[in-house]
Amino acid sequence: MSTAGRSTYAAAALARLPRLLQLLDRDPTSPSHGCFDRAWWHLRTADFPCGMSEEGALALALAATLPIPESPWHNQPRMSAWAQAAISFARKSSHADGSCDDYYPYERAYGAAVFSLHALAHAAELVGCSVEDREFLERRARWIAKHDESGTLANHHAIAAAALAATAALCNSAELHAAAQRKVDEVLALQHAEGWFTEYDGCDPGYTTVTVDHLARCWQRSGDARVLAALERACNFLESVQHPDGTFGGEYGARNTHHVVTHGFELLAPRIPAARRIADRVLQALDAGLVPTNDDDRLVFHTLAPLLWSWRDFHERTPRVEPFPVARTHLSDAGFIVWRTGTRTLVAGLRKGGPFRVYEGTTLRHNDSGVTLVQEDGTVLVSSLRHDAAIRADADTAECSTQFAAARREKLTPMKSVVLRAFMLGPGRFCRGLVRRLLQRRVVSAHGTSAFRLRRTFRVEGAGFVVRDEISAVADAPAVKSAWCSVGQTSHYTAAAQPWSPAWLLPWTELHGAPAELAAGKTFVFERSC
Repeated sequence: MSTAGRSTYAAAALARLPRLLQLLDRDPTSPSHGCFDRAWWHLRTADFPCGMSEEGALALALAATLPIPESPWHNQPRMSAWAQAAISFARKSSHADGSCDDYYPYERAYGAAVFSLHALAHAAELVGCSVEDREFLERRARWIAKHDESGTLANHHAIAAAALAATAALCNSAELHAAAQRKVDEVLALQHAEGWFTEYDGCDPGYTTVTVDHLARCWQRSGDARVLAALERACNFLESVQHPDGTFGGEYGARNTHHVVTHGFELLAPRIPAARRIADRVLQALDAGLVPTNDDDRLVFHTLAPLLWSWRDFHERTPRVEPFPVARTHLSDAGFIVWRTGTRTLVAGLRKGGPFRVYEGTTLRHNDSGVTLVQEDGTVLVSSLRHDAAIRADADTAECSTQFAAARREKLTPMKSVVLRAFMLGPGRFCRGLVRRLLQRRVVSAHGTSAFRLRRTFRVEGAGFVVRDEISAVADAPAVKSAWCSVGQTSHYTAAAQPWSPAWLLPWTELHGAPAELAAGKTFVFERSC
C-alpha cells in the first residue's frame, strides 16, 4: 500500500542533498568557496565556473531552515554559511553588469542568470546576505529586466518573472516589481488556448510543469486573478496529458523533457482541483520511484528546491489517485492525441511524426520515439526531429506524415573549443545574441531533409490500439542497412532531455525487411497492436 504524502517530498529531496554538497567547494579558505561547479574548482577540467550552478544555494538555505523531522540538515549553521558563500561566489564570478556564463566565456546566458537569481534571491531572504551581495542581486535583476534571449522559451520567461519578483521583494524595489509584472505579461502572451506555453517549436509538457511552478509563485505574491486563470488552464492541459503512472513528457514533446516539478501544484491545490489531482499522482510516482532521474551535475539543482518547498507548502490531505475518465482527446494546436480506453492509454505527438507511449493500467508497455534508419554510409535518419508533420485526427483514427531528418550529434572538439573561445574573448563578447542564434541553428533547430518519409497511423481497436508505419523513399534514395522503432531517441540538443527512467529498459524493435523493400522502390509497412 502506498505511503505517499508530505514526507515523500522530503525523502526525495534529502536523498539528493549529499550529491549537492559534494559539488560545493566547502573550504572557507578557498578562493572558490561557495562554488558548485566541481568540474572547475576541483577537477579543473573547465576553464570558467558555470553561473547556473549557484542555484544550489537555495536548496542549502531551505534545508537549513525547514524543520523537516527526519532532516539532519535543519539548524546546521554551516549549511546557512555555505548558502551565503554561494551568493558571494556568484557575485565574484559574474560580469560587471551582473550577468553570468553557462557554456562558454562571455556568453552572458539569460537562462543561467534567471535560474540562479531566482534561487539566490530566495536564499538571501532565508539566511541573509551582505549589503554588497544584495547590491549584486539587484544588479543581476536589472540586467535580466533589460535583456532577452533568442528562441521562445516560456519557462525561462516564467523563471525570470519569479526571479524579478523575489529580488524586488528582497530589495524593496518598485522598478523591479514593475519589471516582474511585465515579464508575467510576456508569459501569459505565450499561452495557447489549449493551456500550454510555447517552447521553441511547440508544446512540451515537462517544461510546462516548470512554467506552472514559477508562475504559481508569482501568483502567490501578487494574487493576480489573470495569472490564476492562466494557471488553471495550464493545469487542465497538464492533467489531460499526464501519464497514468503520474509522470509527464517524453520524445513526443517539443523538447523531449521529462520534468515533473512539484511546488506549483501544491500551491494551487486548494484553488484548482486539477492541480491537486496532478500532485497526488506525482506523489504516487515519487513513492514508486517512477519519476525520471534528472540528477546530473547541472540538473540536480532544478528539482531540489521545489521538492523542499512542496514539503513546506503541502496542502494537507490524504493523497488519492483518481482514475482518468475514458476519453479521446485531440489537442490540435499542440499536435497531441491522448486516448484513454479505461484499461489502456496512448499519448502521441503527431506534429513530431508520431512518437508515442502506451500504458496498460499504470504500466508502460510501449515507449516509441519514432523510426530510425541507418544508411550504408553510417548516416542516421530519424522521424521525430521535425515539427511540421501533416496531421489529421478524428474519434477513432489519427495520422501524421513527416520527412526523416539526419540526427544531430555534433560534439565539441579541441579545435572547435579553441575557435569559440578565441572568438568570445575577442569580438564575440559584443554580439552574444548573434553567437547564441548561430549555435542554436547548428545544434538545436537544424533539421535538414532526406529522401525518406514516414506515414504513421493510429487507430482504436477494442480496448487497445493499432499503430501502422509506412516508410517510403524517393527514386535513387541512398541504401539503408537497418531500420528500427527506437526508444529514447533524442537526436538534437536539449539539456534536460535523456534523464534516466525505467522506460529506457524497453527494447528497440528492428524492422527486418525494410532495407530490401526500400531498395526495391517499395513502401515498407509495419503494423503492430499496442
